[in-house]
Amino acid sequence: MYGGEVLNIKRNTEVDILYNLLTYINASYSQGIYYTICYQVLNNIEKIPNISINELADLCYTSPATISRFCKALKCDNFAEFKKEVESGLRQANHEIKLSSQDLGKIHNEPSKCVDMVYDLSINSLKESKKYVNIHEIDHLCDIIYNAKKLHFFGFQFNKILASDIQFKLVKLGKFSYAFADRGDDSQRIELLDKNSVAIVLSVRARMMPVGELVKSIKNRGAQVILITMNEQSEVIKLADRTFLVHGQESNFTESSLSGTTTMKTYFDLLYVRYGILYPRR
Repeated sequence: MYGGEVLNIKRNTEVDILYNLLTYINASYSQGIYYTICYQVLNNIEKIPNISINELADLCYTSPATISRFCKALKCDNFAEFKKEVESGLRQANHEIKLSSQDLGKIHNEPSKCVDMVYDLSINSLKESKKYVNIHEIDHLCDIIYNAKKLHFFGFQFNKILASDIQFKLVKLGKFSYAFADRGDDSQRIELLDKNSVAIVLSVRARMMPVGELVKSIKNRGAQVILITMNEQSEVIKLADRTFLVHGQESNFTESSLSGTTTMKTYFDLLYVRYGILYPRR
């Protein structure tokens, strides 16, 4: 009926313009002009693929030149590319829930099946992850973290939240690290990296775009790259200095990640507890 599938055959993009717009709104310190543009775009999102730059500028009480600068801030070369990104995001959003009419009919007739579908997926993913987790690998990762002169966590979308979470927990255990949460353009702060840095990259699927490009940029700074992923077939593994695989399942009935993020979060919870045991605060 429904369930999990191998991670590498999922097709959804890791970086989504809609996510970046929301992140900018959530992380803005003031309601400046870029905030206003984000707000108007999100509130008129269905119109954006067909709107002109002048129309959007009028809607935001600003100039077309400011709209162009805003698009470049979100890593789009121009307004036309920005519109294409929005159109792509909307097209993807139209297929967020991917259930057959037969499965939908069963759930409509018995709504509790929706509960079973979502919870059983995460339960089974966690069981599989627990079965294959290697405590010696966890200990090795703890050692890497402890011995790192400069520690950096990198991730996109939900993995940014994971990075910030483990950063907060580690500092309470006496280990400082960097974990950057930007305002939606996914520009990563690699200029702080050098040969004394260890960069831990978090990604459920670890696609070449954008994760592989990020890893290449990090390595160009001379830093050691540790990849933590659930995708054992990722091409990014070849680029990393060391990879830690997290086993588990991912949803095949949603476009967005479900059990993958839950399983990764639990893996880092284990890492946090084990680190605290191995390296207690003095």
